[in-house]
Amino acid sequence: MKTRIIEKGTQLFFRFGVKNVTMDSIATELGISKKTIYQHFPDKDSIVQQVMETFIVEDKKKWEALELRYTNVIEKMFASMEILKETLSEINPHLLFEIQKYFPKTFETFEQYKQVWAFGKMKSDFQNGIKYGYFRSDVDVDLLAHLRIAEIDLVFNPAFYPQNKLSIFETQSILTDMFMRGILTEKGLVLYNSYQNKN
Repeated sequence: MKTRIIEKGTQLFFRFGVKNVTMDSIATELGISKKTIYQHFPDKDSIVQQVMETFIVEDKKKWEALELRYTNVIEKMFASMEILKETLSEINPHLLFEIQKYFPKTFETFEQYKQVWAFGKMKSDFQNGIKYGYFRSDVDVDLLAHLRIAEIDLVFNPAFYPQNKLSIFETQSILTDMFMRGILTEKGLVLYNSYQNKN
C-alpha cells in the first residue's frame, strides 16, 4: 500500500503540482480512505519527501545505465535528452517552484542531489569530452557543470520566460544546443552535427 501511495502521489504531483493535490485527492484516486494513508504517512510533507527520494533513486538508475551503454560523451548527451524529454513531458512546470516554496526540506534534498551527484556526473562528462578532443580545453569544467545545472533549473522558473509558447522540453533543447555549441571543438562540432541530423 505504501508503494501504491507513492506511485499515485508521484503521478498526481507531476501532473497537477504539489499545491493542489491533497491527501483527500490521493485517497480518492486510490479508492481508499484518508485514514489508510495516515497509517503509512503522518502528513503530506512526508509523502512529498518520499516521492522526491524515490524519483532521485530512479533518476540515478537511468543516468547510470547511460554510462554503461555509451562511452562517447556526445552520443550520451543525445541519449540523455531522450530521457529528459520523457521526464519533462510528465512534469507540471510549476512543480519545483511549489516544492521550493511549500516543502523546503524536500527541495533541499533535490538541491543536494543536483549539486553533488548530478554536478559530479556532469563534470566527469566535460572532462571526458576534453580528453577526447570534443570540448574546448580552455574551459573551466566546474563552471560548466554549475552553468548546465542552472540552465536546467531555468525552465522551471516562471519568471524566466513568462510568455513561453514552447514546451519545457523544447525550451531546454534550445538552451542545450546553444550551450553545446559554445564548448565544442571543430572535431566535436562535426560529431555533434552528425548526431543532431540523425535526431
